Amino acid sequence: MKAEVKPHNGTPTLFINDRPAFAGYLWASAPTTTEYPIAEVARAYAAAGIHLHAFDVGSAGRPPEWAGPGPDRLGDYDFSTVEARYGRILDIDPDAQFHLRVHLEFRRGRNDWWLDRYPDECELDSQGKRTTQSFASEIWREQSNDYLRAYIAHLQSIGLDQHVIAYQIGAGHTGEWVKGNTSMWEVCGDYSPAMQRHFRTWLHRIYHDDVGELRAAWNDPSASFDTAQVPSAEAQLATTHMSFRDPRHEQAIIDYYKCLAERCADLIIDFSSTVKAATQDQALAGVFYGYLMELAWNAGFFGENVDSPYGTTQRSGHLGLDKVLRAPQVDFLVSPYSYGFRGIGGFGCAMPPAESMRRHGKLFIFEDDTRTYLGAPDVGFGRAASLDDSVAILKRNFAEVVTRGQGIWWLGHASHIDPAQEPAFGPLLSRFQEVGTFALDLDRTPNSEIAVLIDDDSFYYESLRNDLDLPLIFQQRLWGIPRLGAPSDTYLLQDMIDGDLPPYKLYILLNAFHMDEGRRSALLRQLQRDGRTALWIYAPGYIDQAPGLASMTALTGFNFGRGDHSWVQTMHLVDFEHPITDGLRQDLTWDSGGKVGPQFHLEDEEATILGQVVYAQGRCKPGFGVKTFPGWTSIYSAVPNIPAPVLRGIARNAGVHLYSEEGDVLFASPQLFGAHTVSGGPRTFALPHPVEVVYDLFERRTVAENTSQISVTLRPRSTALYYTGDAKTLAALGK
Repeated sequence: MKAEVKPHNGTPTLFINDRPAFAGYLWASAPTTTEYPIAEVARAYAAAGIHLHAFDVGSAGRPPEWAGPGPDRLGDYDFSTVEARYGRILDIDPDAQFHLRVHLEFRRGRNDWWLDRYPDECELDSQGKRTTQSFASEIWREQSNDYLRAYIAHLQSIGLDQHVIAYQIGAGHTGEWVKGNTSMWEVCGDYSPAMQRHFRTWLHRIYHDDVGELRAAWNDPSASFDTAQVPSAEAQLATTHMSFRDPRHEQAIIDYYKCLAERCADLIIDFSSTVKAATQDQALAGVFYGYLMELAWNAGFFGENVDSPYGTTQRSGHLGLDKVLRAPQVDFLVSPYSYGFRGIGGFGCAMPPAESMRRHGKLFIFEDDTRTYLGAPDVGFGRAASLDDSVAILKRNFAEVVTRGQGIWWLGHASHIDPAQEPAFGPLLSRFQEVGTFALDLDRTPNSEIAVLIDDDSFYYESLRNDLDLPLIFQQRLWGIPRLGAPSDTYLLQDMIDGDLPPYKLYILLNAFHMDEGRRSALLRQLQRDGRTALWIYAPGYIDQAPGLASMTALTGFNFGRGDHSWVQTMHLVDFEHPITDGLRQDLTWDSGGKVGPQFHLEDEEATILGQVVYAQGRCKPGFGVKTFPGWTSIYSAVPNIPAPVLRGIARNAGVHLYSEEGDVLFASPQLFGAHTVSGGPRTFALPHPVEVVYDLFERRTVAENTSQISVTLRPRSTALYYTGDAKTLAALGK
């Protein structure tokens, strides 16, 4: 068995034994020593043509293969039940291929043997509690690599390696590289001896063993490599400049978070390298990672009865994404789809920036753990209210996946996508597998005219509080952007700075807060040409070596004023004659939702002012404006979470092709188009060019021929997906 990820028709694609394959999986519990609880589910997925199986092994296996000392074994591994347990799957589906989610995290109550053996290698939180193993532990790192090699060797010795296509390396809470206990509320970390040693070693390297360089950066004449400490919880939770960290006073905290992110990235690359070497490059290596579009949430969001005002991004370790994307040893990334708005009418999207993964040759696997109507009414997470709603949501998620060339696994447990409980899910999964396989031969190159850019570096310079990131990133990409009437592609800002992106007409820069002169100049070289439009939000370029309005002007071309109080911002429109705002209602407003600061406004007589921001002391200042320069247009909004009608006007003004102005969630690739709607009703979708045939892939019928538009009536609370291309290609589907 040989598995690879290679470019195919414009996107990274799973290849099995040198043939492209749609990466559609069943994700569920593995067999135990006594039973296979989801046997009937596995049988139904196999009948639907789904033969890829993802399940947990390692320290979280049932039983765990990394089990610790025991009376019947030598060493800490127990592989004695592997062949029999995996054999239960093969008995049901002889064509089964395994994607092993290998857990390396040691948790109290489950892996006490290791935590008790190495107390100084365990994470120590700010309340003095020892928890899981530290990411900085070299003992854990070495033993994890040894375990991976031993596990792979055992599978090879019994021939099961011929059924394993992928090893997904997991650490942190639920294997997702987040230490939940020290990232989601007031408790901070990591104060273990292992992390203290690692942080000091990292500082030596970053500051070139020059204590003078360290002292200058930290603005501390007493700083030294030998006494440097992981910053206290008080320091981590506070900022000296409202919503931002001022590097003149808080470089030590910024450095610690950079150290943590780099450590996680290095571990991922190291463990992936071990997998690739041990399997002779015959299997894939990957991780849950890169949740930069999502991690504004915290323990309170997940209902843990903790009123936490903090986000998770900086303390998660996920800010090493850029390094992981550039590592050839890593083949794929995985995440659940966004938790923010899963229900009917919502938007299911990747937590990492989707097109950066594609740009760097990584396959993305979309975890569809939808809570269908089979679940209890109070289960949360956007639970669908009925079978019809469940189907519409599952179709919506599939439309997102197939138009972006992604893989997907469906959770087959009770309350999720279980054909053994709900027979209607069987034919639906079968159709997904058919269409996903058909789409492999389509042009899957990204074809959006809008790029959404997120800056991993700027997160280091923010407060841990999520007041800003919730409206700016978490909500903006779930509400306004997917409903503006055209698809968009999401990237790390660094990809744009490096000149690695195809051309777009509109660039939405969510959080370009920290821009030194080099990054700023490189970014502007990409933006200031070919009639491109840049949309800046809140505080673009505000942090250079210090906070300042001059650096905002240098980046955006606008002149700014500032208010030095934290407060909720609200935007209202004042000009309804500009093409961006023409036809909008005067009662259309948007706000930041929470207190942010400083407050910014425009003080620029050359700018066209479209709206005013209202903030502390009831100030009403110009806050939404446009400025045209030779070769490009600059647009600024002081307030995040810009609503879809305003974004639609900005896109139209930038020359973006709009498929529709009805506010449905849309999906598009060169030969596919989809729409998810709540209201339903008559729709006319304008295609970017004429096509020979429009074919409804779910309803299995031809909608139109030789046309440049799709005229249909959508059912309320539904999802449609169409093939839009030539008739010869469609014939391969078999309908």
